[in-house]
Formats: sequence, structure tokens, C-alpha cells
Amino acid sequence: MSEIIKYNKEELLAMMPQQPPYLFLDSAEIDGGAVRASYRITGDEFFLKGHFPGNPVFPASVMLEALGQAAIVKLMCGNFDSSKKRADKTKIFFTSADGVKCSRMCRPGETLDFEIRLKVCRYPMAVFEGKLSVGGKIAAFAEKITLIFDYLKDE
Repeated sequence: MSEIIKYNKEELLAMMPQQPPYLFLDSAEIDGGAVRASYRITGDEFFLKGHFPGNPVFPASVMLEALGQAAIVKLMCGNFDSSKKRADKTKIFFTSADGVKCSRMCRPGETLDFEIRLKVCRYPMAVFEGKLSVGGKIAAFAEKITLIFDYLKDE
């Protein structure tokens, strides 16, 4: 059985390449091949002022970004391939997403729960599958989220 590694908001701020106002993870945990993370929509997000005035809806493109950020947590932990090296947070980039479907509007006050699973990692590419749910109901799903990365040079 694998060890569960948990990260709080402060630890995520220290490790992630994304930073406020564009970091959409409040907590995360790695359990073997899975990353589970969450983000509470506060209603203060800068983009909600225009998406949509008087009827704020968390954008589907940001849902996909948040799923990608959960995948980055896996790369940053250094336990994703046979090398056991950690990814360089300045050299992780989103390349594509396939089979994406958003099936529910998400609104301020709701908590987004993410689950990401590593499908394959062949340096310099990692492919993940992910879903986002609210209250146990799926709000978005991606069959493939592909990131490219490089390792830290000092490891």
C-alpha cells in the first residue's frame, strides 16, 4: 500500500508554478497513482466579474486549467516514473486535452473536487485522465490531459 502525501495551500503555493490569482487548488493529496485536490470558488475570482455579471459561472476553460494543475502536483512530487526525479516547475507546460466534456455549471460557494490519474509518462511527456466533481456529481471530465516537462537539473 502506498503512502498518502498531503499538501495544504501554503505547501502548494511553494511548489506550484501557478500562483494567485491563477492557482486553483486549496489542498491536494497523492495516493499512489491518483491525485485528489479541491478548490472552493469564493466568488472573488477576478474573471467572475465578467463571466457573467449578475450570474457568475466558473468558466469551463478554468475547470480544465484546474485539472491540469492537479496533474502538475503529481509531476512535482517526484514519484511518477522510474527515474524518481522531480519535474522543474519552470519547465512544465500544457500541450493538449482530448475528450473533454463539461456537464455542470459551477458557482461561487461550491467546492470543486478533482481526481487525476497518470496514464503514461514517457519523458518529456506525461498524459493524465481527470475528472472534476461538485458534491459527488461530475462537472467536467478529460480523457487525456497532456503536459510536457523537464527534470530539475541538480537531481
